[in-house]
Amino acid sequence: MPKFLRIPLTAFAFFGFFSFGCIVGWLALPLLAFWPGTPEAKRRRMDNAICGVYRGFMQFLHLVRLVGYTRPELPPDFPRSGGYVVIANHPSLIDTLILMGLSPGLASVVKPHWYSSWMLRVLMRYAGHIPGTDRSAALSPSAEGTLDMSQETASDGDMPAVVDRMVAHLQSGRPLVIFPEASRSWERKMRRFRRGAVEAAVRAGVPIVPAFISVNPPMLMKHQPWYEVPERRGMYRVEFFPVIETAGRDLDPRQLNRELRAAYEVRFVEMLRERDASALAAAPVAQLPQT
Repeated sequence: MPKFLRIPLTAFAFFGFFSFGCIVGWLALPLLAFWPGTPEAKRRRMDNAICGVYRGFMQFLHLVRLVGYTRPELPPDFPRSGGYVVIANHPSLIDTLILMGLSPGLASVVKPHWYSSWMLRVLMRYAGHIPGTDRSAALSPSAEGTLDMSQETASDGDMPAVVDRMVAHLQSGRPLVIFPEASRSWERKMRRFRRGAVEAAVRAGVPIVPAFISVNPPMLMKHQPWYEVPERRGMYRVEFFPVIETAGRDLDPRQLNRELRAAYEVRFVEMLRERDASALAAAPVAQLPQT
């Protein structure tokens, strides 16, 4: 699709997502909540509906060729129930949408103004998102209402109350999605990993599911306007590292966080090489002067 067509289509896609999210929150989810059934059955219905919204949006982006994306098969060691924490790097704006569509029931920590927004507050509450505080971005995602922190000086220990909420959420048997970078990565460098996600998982004794998101060419990066679309559509891929079990283990969250950051750094460098190779292959070949 030509670049000049993808710009207005991108605007339409995001407008449609927020509008549809508002409709789902104010109309569809309340109906599902009042539909007869046990509390567990109602919860499953709402989780499946919310997950379907995220999956549907990504399928739409793929069908209209704004992005290339196929939802990955979950690995055999992916938790099928109970609390767990999915962590991932954060290369673009739509990473949250990708991860929320992996499995029903996933939630995150959200900005206070989104949690109380007239447009999305009902969806936020039915989805089980955790309200954060103005400075709790060191713990959570940054896209579509999730927390973002542009300041790199925040301390991991700034928000113990939010970590406590995360632990309680996980212990209740509900999973979370967290981006330890807190904000989107730089184009060619990852941000440092904040340890809130690992600390919450260790304290709750739940599995950590490390996922790596790659996109080639880069798009929807930090400080990049939505209308600055690449010449080629971004191809997204989600890969999984082995699940880390924390229950019954004496783990140091700081050390585990450093080890995870090192593993992500290796894969991030590989992604940069893939991007560079693709950009070189796609570049027009200079014609040799005729003799």
